[in-house]
Amino acid sequence: MSLKTFVKIGKIENLSDARYCAGMMVDILGFNLEEGTEAYLSPERFKEITDWVAGVSFCGEFAHAQAAEVKLAATQYPVEYIETQNIDQLEELTDLDQELIFKLIIADTEDLTKLESSINYASEFAKFISIHLTSDSLKSEVEAILSKMDPRPKLLRGYTLTHENAFEVASDTMYFGIELEGSPEDRPGFKDYGNVMDILEVLEED
Repeated sequence: MSLKTFVKIGKIENLSDARYCAGMMVDILGFNLEEGTEAYLSPERFKEITDWVAGVSFCGEFAHAQAAEVKLAATQYPVEYIETQNIDQLEELTDLDQELIFKLIIADTEDLTKLESSINYASEFAKFISIHLTSDSLKSEVEAILSKMDPRPKLLRGYTLTHENAFEVASDTMYFGIELEGSPEDRPGFKDYGNVMDILEVLEED
């Protein structure tokens, strides 16, 4: 079994999500390794979860951590990817053994004006650039800019993803793949996979 497009699932914080997504043959599982933030996973908790899954790459996710903190975590967790939201860290983090992912959040018109230059710069250092919007109203403008980029780096779509549009998105050559997010479980072993399950089932190859 495989999926019709490249898939990263971020914010994994429980074994249920990890095992389900690995069983669905996603490509990357992302974990929040930024200490002191919501859904942070300690090295011990990370090991408890990842020891039970195979066939998938792991990514350490960081939002506001300093580069030194990211580098330290990269030595404490066996991950193949590091994701940062700080574009200014990318060049400094290239001395890590891990591949880089840049999470680009578009929040307003100022971000739109810098979109192409940010992507071009980030693509020098990051293997993937994951695009996220704070408002669906920005979608058409973002995609108009992306459609004109040539060459276009490996972009992951992290916005307006539903089971209704999953097949269409997977067929869109603008994006290399998609990024979804895990969610907390009600209690150990009891989990509603919700939108993630609906989308992954649509993306299953026949």
